[in-house]
Amino acid sequence: MFNKTNSPSATPSASKAPSTSAAPRAISGGAPSILGRDLVITGDIKTDGDVQIDGRLDGNITAGNVTIGEQGAVNGKIKAQNVHIRGKVSGKVESNVVELSETANVQADLIQDQLMIANGAFFDGKCARKSSSPTPISSAKPAKSA
Repeated sequence: MFNKTNSPSATPSASKAPSTSAAPRAISGGAPSILGRDLVITGDIKTDGDVQIDGRLDGNITAGNVTIGEQGAVNGKIKAQNVHIRGKVSGKVESNVVELSETANVQADLIQDQLMIANGAFFDGKCARKSSSPTPISSAKPAKSA
């Protein structure tokens, strides 16, 4: 039954095959690679897919999306499109979207475009935007002081 449905759609998907740039996104939308609670890794993780850390990583992560679970801990740099932190992070985070949940314990510098910090989250570090602000801050200050 599935073969019959896939056979006619195989021809249209063959015409969609040249758009291979969508394929890595489909992979990142799948199940994440999970670092279990009892696992400790010393080294770097690099992938285009999603990563969920429930154990401990002493190293850097470069991935599509990164989730640090409540029992998870990362000592190093995280670079991803989206980062959701529920556990501990020490180091640096560079992402388009950073979300700290109420159980997050973050001692890191953040470089992001969008930052969400839940009530109860612990954060100690510096925040900076990846992109420049749409309106210059210097023009707003003289208007207030004049």
